[in-house]
Amino acid sequence: MSLGGKDKTRNDPERRCIVSGEAQPKRGLIRFAVSPDGVVVPDVLEKLPGRGIWVAADRAALEAAVKKGLFARAAKQAVTVPETLVADVEALLVRRLIDGVSMARKAGRAIAGYEKVRDWLGKEDAEGEEGDVTEEVEA
Repeated sequence: MSLGGKDKTRNDPERRCIVSGEAQPKRGLIRFAVSPDGVVVPDVLEKLPGRGIWVAADRAALEAAVKKGLFARAAKQAVTVPETLVADVEALLVRRLIDGVSMARKAGRAIAGYEKVRDWLGKEDAEGEEGDVTEEVEA
């Protein structure tokens, strides 16, 4: 009996969202970890030790996870969820985006201004250029 996995492309690693229960690519999820003190900590860079808890990168999903106590269920232990968790995650994501744009600017890869962007998009190599801006921001 086949599970239908042959037809599915697996380019990106997938993780399961604790709110929806769906397996999604990591790029659409936010990782959380539990500190030794039992506090839920956002792990935007995905480098903190321990088992990750994944939530869809959506404010409604994050608020649902906090409201329903899904972090404790996923961690299989009692955890403390800070009241400012949603705001903290938003601030960390904004900071990461700003850092990515800053790195692109320092590398000379960021293009600003209507005319410059239009000219860049008109080039043949703009579509398939390696090191695409979206890849640099996610890095």
